[in-house]
Amino acid sequence: RSAVQRALARSEGNVSAAAQNLGISRATLHRKLARFSIRRPH
Repeated sequence: RSAVQRALARSEGNVSAAAQNLGISRATLHRKLARFSIRRPH
């Protein structure tokens, strides 16, 4: 959860960039965001 939050913060909410940084697909990152109830920063 914290790794996902850090990646999103580093990418300023850009899901594509955060997913690439984590080495996972955008779809996988979206599933993790939903599972952890994480909202993208606006």
